[in-house]
Amino acid sequence: MMNKLMGSILAGLLLLGAAARADDNDPADQQVAADKTKVKADTTKVMGDRQKDRADRAQLAADRAKLLQDKAAGNTAAVQADRAALKADRASFRADEKQTRADREERRDDLKQLRKDRRADRREDRKKGK
Repeated sequence: MMNKLMGSILAGLLLLGAAARADDNDPADQQVAADKTKVKADTTKVMGDRQKDRADRAQLAADRAKLLQDKAAGNTAAVQADRAALKADRASFRADEKQTRADREERRDDLKQLRKDRRADRREDRKKGK
């Protein structure tokens, strides 16, 4: 009986604390929420870029295999075409890889901003006496 009473009191206090925190919607909390959505969008973008990089690598491997086949067959016209395709795919891969690095850097900066805003929010909450 005593354990149930203590458990219900603890649960009530936890819910009160969570409700008080949920009601607190100051600018710092809004900034943290905005930063979270920005980081989530950046993460999705980076994952998409990584998939594109994997596809580009697979395409380069296929181009190299085709080039080797045509070289072995002695087909000079096809070899020239394969080299041109390989060169174009390499340029595309490098551009995609550069974009991936830029997106990762943007995500890293957004994570830093999120941590900074969370610290500011906690500092503000301590000032309020929560």
